Amino acid sequence: MFFIPILLGSTRDGRFSDKAAAYVAGLMKERDIETQVIDPRDLHTTQSTERKHPEPWGSTMQRADALIIVAPEYNHGYPGALKEIIDSCYEEYFRKPVAICGTSAGGLGGARVVEQLRQVVIELRMAPIREAVYFSNHMNLWNEDGSIKDASYADRINTMLDELLWYTQVLKEGREKLPFPKK
Repeated sequence: MFFIPILLGSTRDGRFSDKAAAYVAGLMKERDIETQVIDPRDLHTTQSTERKHPEPWGSTMQRADALIIVAPEYNHGYPGALKEIIDSCYEEYFRKPVAICGTSAGGLGGARVVEQLRQVVIELRMAPIREAVYFSNHMNLWNEDGSIKDASYADRINTMLDELLWYTQVLKEGREKLPFPKK
């Protein structure tokens, strides 16, 4: 079994990315994929409102086989707390695949945040997969109980997970056979 954490991208009150992350996590658990939603509010960042000390992010990524990022698009970009967390590691990311889900109040579903984060993770020697999920019009996408109104998202997420799992398997085997050279 693989361990694939989900990193939330926002510390804002009233955020919707936590609903999207919980939905993705639920579908992962249905497929027996071990996951954990990592909330930046629980990590020691300059943008955290409360200072808590859970398992360090570096240890989580060291153990992880891949990563999913669920991030909102703020002003055509990604939140500062997410950048701070991403930049806190380096070697822990090497040759690990990453899937990105965008959220936004608009119709593009965070397309710009997905595009920008792909550039960032490539620089960190991660392998962003092609499939992404765009949670559009997020303010109207969720029922009061946190369930999603549009059941078609399950197919989109499962397509993303299929590709992510393929890369996870191949890259994990590759990392074990040929470790990344340290300089």
